[in-house]
Amino acid sequence: MADINSLFYGLALTNSAGGWLTVGINIILSTIIGGLILLLLVEILGKEWGESVHPVNAFFVVLVINIVNIIGIIGFLSAIVPVGSLIIPFLVWVILIKVFFSDMPWKHAAIAGILGYLLSIFLVPYIIGFVSGFLPSFVL
Repeated sequence: MADINSLFYGLALTNSAGGWLTVGINIILSTIIGGLILLLLVEILGKEWGESVHPVNAFFVVLVINIVNIIGIIGFLSAIVPVGSLIIPFLVWVILIKVFFSDMPWKHAAIAGILGYLLSIFLVPYIIGFVSGFLPSFVL
């Protein structure tokens, strides 16, 4: 928790907007890429299970998860619960999938949440690194 506070204090006390700009660009980029991947996942699972999916909700799920990660709620809760760093991210994903895709049964939301979490750990950072290489150097 202290690392997150020092990150924000360091960004807040700088005399340039470069740090905040980089955080904003990373949020936008990770929301777009993560939303596209989650949309693809939910569309495939929805087609398999015969459920309708609203595409915009995938981007909202990823945006909320990005905001939760930046604020550091999971790190704070995992300090309270010893195994929280393992269980809480899965619960956050499953609950947000169920909230934003309310037509899904809990079982399907759990499967989509776990797969979305695993993809966000392994695939999304790789694609973000690839795509950010195409951005001009003054942006990042």
